Amino acid sequence: MWRLSKLALKSRIVTIILATMVTGASVWALMGLKMELLPDIEFPYATIVTVYPEAAPEEVVEKVTGPIEEIIWDNWSTSELNNITSTSSRGISLIMAEFEFGTDMEKINTTLQSEISKLSLPDEVINFPEMSGAGGTNPQIIPINLDMLPTKILSVSGNLTPDELRSITEEKIVPALIEVEGVLRVEVEGGAREHIVVNPDPDLMNQFGVSMAQIAASIPGLSTSFEEVASAPLNEGVVLEDIAEINKGPTPASMVTRFNGNPSIGISIFKEEEANIVEVADNIAAMLDETGQNIPEGVLLSTVLDQSDFIKDSIDELWQKAITGGLLAIAIVFIFLRAVRSSLLAAMSVPLSVLVAFLCMYVSGITINILTLSGISIAIGRLIDDSIVMVEVIYRRRQMGESFKDAALGGAKEVATPITAATLATVSIFIPLMFIGGMVGELFIPFGLTIAFALLGSLAVALMVVPVLSRYLIKIKTSKDTQADKSNWYQNTYQKGLGWSLKHRALVLVVAIVLFVSSIGLIPIIGTSFMPDMGEPVINIEIELPPGSETLVTSQAASKVEAVLADRPLVESYYTTIGTSASLAGMTAAAQGGGSNTASITVYLERGADIEMEAEELSGLTEGIIENGSIFVSSGGDEDMMGSSNVNLSIQGQDPDEVRQVTSQLIEQLKEIDGLTDVAADITEVVTRLDIAVDEEKLITSGLPLEQLEHLQQELALLMAGSTLPEKMVSIDERSYPVFLSSVTPKITSVEQAQALSVGYPESVTLGQIADIAYKEAPSHISRTGLSLSATVTGNITARDVGAVNAAIEREINKLPPHPGVEIKTAGIAELMEDSFSRMSIALLSAVGLVLVVMFIMMRSVINPLIILVSLPMASIGAMLGLLFTGHTLNMFAMLGTLMLVGIVLTNAVVLISLVENLRKGGYTTHEALLEGGRRRIRPILMTALTTIFAMLPLAIGLGSGMMMTAELAVVVIGGLFSSTVLTLFVIPVIYSLVHRGATQRASE
Repeated sequence: MWRLSKLALKSRIVTIILATMVTGASVWALMGLKMELLPDIEFPYATIVTVYPEAAPEEVVEKVTGPIEEIIWDNWSTSELNNITSTSSRGISLIMAEFEFGTDMEKINTTLQSEISKLSLPDEVINFPEMSGAGGTNPQIIPINLDMLPTKILSVSGNLTPDELRSITEEKIVPALIEVEGVLRVEVEGGAREHIVVNPDPDLMNQFGVSMAQIAASIPGLSTSFEEVASAPLNEGVVLEDIAEINKGPTPASMVTRFNGNPSIGISIFKEEEANIVEVADNIAAMLDETGQNIPEGVLLSTVLDQSDFIKDSIDELWQKAITGGLLAIAIVFIFLRAVRSSLLAAMSVPLSVLVAFLCMYVSGITINILTLSGISIAIGRLIDDSIVMVEVIYRRRQMGESFKDAALGGAKEVATPITAATLATVSIFIPLMFIGGMVGELFIPFGLTIAFALLGSLAVALMVVPVLSRYLIKIKTSKDTQADKSNWYQNTYQKGLGWSLKHRALVLVVAIVLFVSSIGLIPIIGTSFMPDMGEPVINIEIELPPGSETLVTSQAASKVEAVLADRPLVESYYTTIGTSASLAGMTAAAQGGGSNTASITVYLERGADIEMEAEELSGLTEGIIENGSIFVSSGGDEDMMGSSNVNLSIQGQDPDEVRQVTSQLIEQLKEIDGLTDVAADITEVVTRLDIAVDEEKLITSGLPLEQLEHLQQELALLMAGSTLPEKMVSIDERSYPVFLSSVTPKITSVEQAQALSVGYPESVTLGQIADIAYKEAPSHISRTGLSLSATVTGNITARDVGAVNAAIEREINKLPPHPGVEIKTAGIAELMEDSFSRMSIALLSAVGLVLVVMFIMMRSVINPLIILVSLPMASIGAMLGLLFTGHTLNMFAMLGTLMLVGIVLTNAVVLISLVENLRKGGYTTHEALLEGGRRRIRPILMTALTTIFAMLPLAIGLGSGMMMTAELAVVVIGGLFSSTVLTLFVIPVIYSLVHRGATQRASE
C-alpha cells in the first residue's frame, strides 16, 4: 500500500487538488442529506382492518377474520411468515401478519389485496365505505413503517364550540397544510359536531307506552329552541322530557380531543417517504406563521408534538460531542508530539474523513439520523489513528535527520501495511451485519456502513494526503541533539516494565487469564436489556371505564386526571383523546374493546425531568380518583419502538376455558416477580348480552300495518345502537344542531323489561309479541394466534436487568401445572432480546473470523495474527468493568461496542508485531526485537489509544436527547480499549516471545 504514498508524493499538486475537489463535493453532499430520527426501516408487518357493522365477534371470525387468515396461512406459512395474530370484536376485525425482515412487503400486500378481493364477504362489509361516506376500501391493508408516525401534531383551540373550531380547521388550516412541500396527508381528529342528545329511559318508556319510533316522530323537523324539543308531545299529558334526558354535547360515537384541558381539534401531519423531516417541519412552521394571521381572534394554534425538535436536539448534541471529542483527540496528539503543525496535520484527517463519509452516505442513500451520526461520533477517535501513526513515523525520521522525501517514503513503507491491515480489519467487522438480518441488521447496517466509509476515508488520507502535506507542516530544527532517535521517560519506563514481564512470563499470563475469567463472571451482576431509552420525556396515561360508558362520562373522568396534571410543575403540556379514531391505533383500540369508554392522555415533560419518578408520582396521585374504572400510567420509553421493555406472552389452545384457566394462574404468579408491574391479560371474557331475535311468524300475525313493518328494522337499529335522526335540526343562538337518539338496550336490566318495550308507531305492539328475547353468553372479543384461540399477557419491566426479569418469567411458566392442549409462547421484548443477542453473537464470531482472514493476507502469516487475537479477551476486562461502574446494562449497543472493539483493539497489536517482525528480519533476537519495537511503538500506541478514549468521553457521559443510546457503546469501547492497551503492551510480547523463543530471522535476498 506504500505505493499509493509514492504516487501521491510524485504528484503533490494533483493530490492536493483532488483532495480539495473531494472536500467540496462532500460539503455539497452534506447539505443535501436527509435527516430523520432513525434509519428507513420497512417493518415486515401486514395489518388488515375490516369493519363489519354490528356483527358479533363469532360472526366476525367466521365470515371475515377466518377467511383472511387462511389466505395468509396458505400463501406464506411455509416461507416468509413468522406469526399471525388477530382480534375480532363486535363490528371489527384486526389481523396482523409478521413476516421475516427483508421480505418484499409491497409484493405481499399486492398479493394479499388481490386474494382478499376474491372472497365472498358479507354485503355489510363490502358496502361499508359507501354507506359510511368514509371512502377507501374495506378490508383495508395498512403497511407498518416509521412514516406512519406524524411529523407534527397541532392543536386548534379557543373560545368557540368544537364544531366551530373544526370548521375553521378544515376551511383555513388544512388546505394550507396540504400545499406544503413534503406533506403527504393531513388527518383531523375531534371537534365532532355537537348534537342535541336524547337519552330515553326504558322504564319510563314502558310506563307511558312510548316507542322509539314515536320519540323520533315527535321531535319537530326544525325546532327553534332547546325547550321546544323537551316539550315535544308524546301521549296525552306526556312530553319528551318526562321520559328522556336531553343534553347538548357529543354523540356516544364521537371522538373528543383536548389540549391542556381545553377543547381542541387535533391535526396530525404526515410527510412523504422521501422528504426530509426537518425541512418539512420548517416549511410547516413557516406556513403556520402566515396562516395564523388569517384565523379568527381567540383561536389558538399550538404545536403538541414536533418530531423534528427531538431530532434536531439529538443531532445538535451529537455534533457537539463529536467536536468536543475531536478537540480532545487533537490535544492528546499535541501533548505527545509537542509540535503544533504536526499535530494539525494529524488532526486534519478527522474532518476530511468525516466529509468523505458524508459523500459516501449521499451516494448510497443513507440518511443523517441518531444512529449514523452516533457512528461518526464513535469513530472520531479512530479516524485519527492512521494519520497519527503516519505523522509519528515521519516526524521521528525527520528528527533523526532524514530529508522530507526519505522520511515520507520510508515512513510509508514502514507503516502502510500495518495501518492498512488494522483499518481493513476494523471495516471488515461490519460485514456480518449485512447478512445477519432481523431488526439488528436493519438498524445497524447504516451505522456500520457510515463508520466503514469514514475509516476508509481516514486510511486514504493517511496514505496519500498526510505524506504530501508533511512537506509543509512537519518542520524540524536540526541540531546535534536531534540526529538520534532518543528515548523519553515513558519509553524508558515501558522498556523496563516490558523487560520485567519477559522475565516473569508465567505470572503475567496467569494474571491476564484470571482477569479475563473474572470479567466474564460480571455479566450476571451487570444485567442485560434490549435497547436503551431514547430519553424523550413523555408519559402515557390510559383511562378505561366499564364497557358501554358514554363519551360524556369518560370525558368527565379524563377531566379529573387533567386537573392533577395542571398542578404538576414538570408537565409542559398534555393532549387528551376520548373515544377512538379511524387511525390504525384507534382501530386497534376499538378491536380490543376500546371506544367511548376509553381515553388516552399524552403528557409532555420538561427536558431533564425524571420520567420514571414523575410517572410513579402521577400513578399515585391518580389512583382512585375515578369510580368503576382504571387508570394506567407508563413512561413514554416503555411504549417506544426502540426502547420497549414490555412483556408479551401468548397463551394458545383450542378450548377457551382451558386457555382462560392457564392465563389466570400465570397472571397470579407473575404478579409476585420483582421488577414486573402492571401485569394484565387480554382474555376473551364471556359477557352476557341481550339477544333480540325477531320471529317472522309472530311479526306477520302481530297486526302491525305493512307500511310500519317496512320501517321496523330501522326502529330496532335505533333501539340497539341509536342514530342521528335525519331531517331533525334544532336552532339555538343562530346555530343548528342535529338530533341524536341514544339506544336503550344498554340500560335494560331484565328480559321482562325488554319484552314490555313498545315497538311501532302510530300502531304499536310490545317487543315480546314479535321477538324472542333472552340474555345469552357471548365472548367480548376473540383473539387468535396462528389460527388458534389465544390470550395475551402483558406487563411492564421496571427493573434495570431486563434479562433477569425475563428469566424469572420463564421460571414461573415452568412452575405451572401440566396443561395439555395449551401452549405458552414468548413474544415481545424477551423474543426480541433472544433473537437479537443471538444474531449479534453470530456477527461477533463472524467478525473475528474475517479479521483473522484479513490479517493472514496482509501479514502473510498464520501464527502472528493468532497471537494478535489475544488482545480481544483483554478488551472484555475493561468493557465489563466499565458497564459495572457506570451502571449500564449489556444491551444491543453495548454488544455493538464489543463488535467495534474487535477492530479497534487490534490496531495497537498489529502495529507493534509488524515492527518486531521487521526487526527480527534485520537480525535482532526475539527479545531484542520486542524491547526495541516496544520502545519505538509506545508513542503511537499511546497516542491512538488515548485519542480514541478521550474522543469518546463526551458520548460516555452525555445525558441529552438520544445520547443514552450511545453511552453504553462508548463505555464499552473506552473500558475495553484501556484494558486491552495496558495488557497488550505486556501480554502480547510475552506470548510472542514464547512462540518465537530467542530466534532470529534474517531477511532473504
